[in-house]
Amino acid sequence: MDKEKFLKELERKAYTSYHKDGILDIYLGIAIATASLNFFYGYNPGVTGIIPLFPILYGVSKKQYTIPRLGYVKFSETRQGYSKNSVRLALALGTLAFLAGIAVFYAGGTRGFSWLEPIIMNWKIVIALIFAGVFSLFGYVSSISRMYHYALLSLTVFLIGYIATVQGQWLLIIFGSLVFLNGVRYLYRFIQEYPLEKVHENER
Repeated sequence: MDKEKFLKELERKAYTSYHKDGILDIYLGIAIATASLNFFYGYNPGVTGIIPLFPILYGVSKKQYTIPRLGYVKFSETRQGYSKNSVRLALALGTLAFLAGIAVFYAGGTRGFSWLEPIIMNWKIVIALIFAGVFSLFGYVSSISRMYHYALLSLTVFLIGYIATVQGQWLLIIFGSLVFLNGVRYLYRFIQEYPLEKVHENER
């Protein structure tokens, strides 16, 4: 039993190390900022069509930066299931949040929805809570602890924006940009920690 726990913990650490390259954060940040720009500043099918390609681009980026440095890691079926479920969960919750936002947005212009007025008037707080919930669940399912930090960051950004009366679309863009920049920081640290020259020397 102790050996099984040890192996599971070892696999968990390997899994988190495999995702400390920041690539996931980069694409999450781009997706949030892009969706916000597209929604608030004019719908563009070309821009919207790029977002579904992010999983493919994510895989390409992994092959370019991560696999050459850490090698190809094949996790257990259970861990692979967690990984797939985390992606599905993020997509499902993101889609539900988007549909809920659209419903509230259009309901605000119709009659008979007075019960939605507090939500519409405080939609920044609602969006912040949605982001906090999505990232917290994502962190729980994927075991990537920094997702909890993004949950806290979303609350902080939107709370400051609510107090300072910053326009909501800018809060989304700022939040997405911060996630993106943190991903770039993680990727830079990852490249510095695992330089290709050192990897090739160890293989000799």
